[in-house]
Amino acid sequence: MPAVLVVDDNELARNLIAMPLAEVGFNVDTASGGNEALAKFKVRRHEVVITDILMADGEGIGLIRALLADDPDLPILAVSADPRTNETSSLSMAVKVGARQTLTKPFSVLDLLAVVGTLLSGEDETPRPQPA
Repeated sequence: MPAVLVVDDNELARNLIAMPLAEVGFNVDTASGGNEALAKFKVRRHEVVITDILMADGEGIGLIRALLADDPDLPILAVSADPRTNETSSLSMAVKVGARQTLTKPFSVLDLLAVVGTLLSGEDETPRPQPA
């Protein structure tokens, strides 16, 4: 099964994302922040990265940029509890820098699995803005 990297500074949130993915057979690695995620990504190529945007160290957007600089075709799912829906929301910013899909917390396991499946299938390959 594909390898998925889950990044969130909140341990409970990280586990709530990682556990259902592991239960359906994905090889899941977790990281509590951007630096740890980059180190794990260098050791093991992940087919999908799921990252929180609003982390204590503010690393979500920077992490997306760094990952895409290393692998421009990497499918990234950005997640956030940010309730804003305008162009300055954290999820809008994530898309602007290259995240392919977004989910607003809380989300269902079914939604999570559907989005990860879409990312792995390449069905999300619609024209998107170049990372800033």
